[in-house]
Amino acid sequence: MADTTDIPDERTRPQGRKLVTIYVNTRPHEVERGRISFEQVVELAYPTAPYGDNTGYSVMYELGRSDKDGTLVAGESVKVKHCMRFDVTATDRS
Repeated sequence: MADTTDIPDERTRPQGRKLVTIYVNTRPHEVERGRISFEQVVELAYPTAPYGDNTGYSVMYELGRSDKDGTLVAGESVKVKHCMRFDVTATDRS
């Protein structure tokens, strides 16, 4: 996973909304503090579906709230934390 030592803590948008940096498949993304859904994480990982309509995804995360690891499935969400990491894998559901 990515080295997080040079990343500042939360940033504030001009409108006062807090941003945190998360990593999706090792790429950094700034997202609003709060919850992120399975679907939003998949969209960050794969802006266009690699296999079309017959695609399934698995989402695993590390360093969640209370440093918990876990998985997300469609329809679920998780509270994001600065430097949280997500691994998204696409599979063909044939």
